[in-house]
Amino acid sequence: MDWDQLATLAQLVTGAATLAVAVFLATQLRIQRQDSERAHGDSEREILYAANRDIVNIFARTMDPHFGPIAYKGGQDFDSLEGEERLQFLILCYSYMMTQSVNFRAGNEGLDRGIESRLRAQSLGFWTIYPGIGTYYERYGRSHTFDPEMRAIIDSAFHDHFGREVETNWHFGSQQEARESWQRLQGEIS
Repeated sequence: MDWDQLATLAQLVTGAATLAVAVFLATQLRIQRQDSERAHGDSEREILYAANRDIVNIFARTMDPHFGPIAYKGGQDFDSLEGEERLQFLILCYSYMMTQSVNFRAGNEGLDRGIESRLRAQSLGFWTIYPGIGTYYERYGRSHTFDPEMRAIIDSAFHDHFGREVETNWHFGSQQEARESWQRLQGEIS
């Protein structure tokens, strides 16, 4: 075997080795991508589980002998609450809405039994049983619902349930100059 044949053989072996490395790396990339997708799914599931655990804890708190009557009273008539009772009910509703927001941002909309919107179904269900939560949304909750898509879904549910548009002049519980304050926050006016 002369040097030319030996060089050709060496090039063939090198080419085969390069091809083997390329196949190996492609396989490793595929495995890494699958692991990454699995980890992403696991993290999304963990966020959902944590959010659901939070809401279960919130509901457990409403069963407390001290707070249960306050939650019921506020759920029936938000305006019947004063002072400490109102503050406790506000915190309950805020916590509930933050949990909804986490679920919404995690992309868990419409994953239950073919419903179009979990957020809409939950809002309508709560407002049917506890209309005071709807009052909370209008006066306080809408102010900290920063995702426009989420706000549109809840506003639509509010309209369908209460038969009117949400009064958008409320801003964190205050009507005075609420609209202008909200617009300043949104950068619509200076």
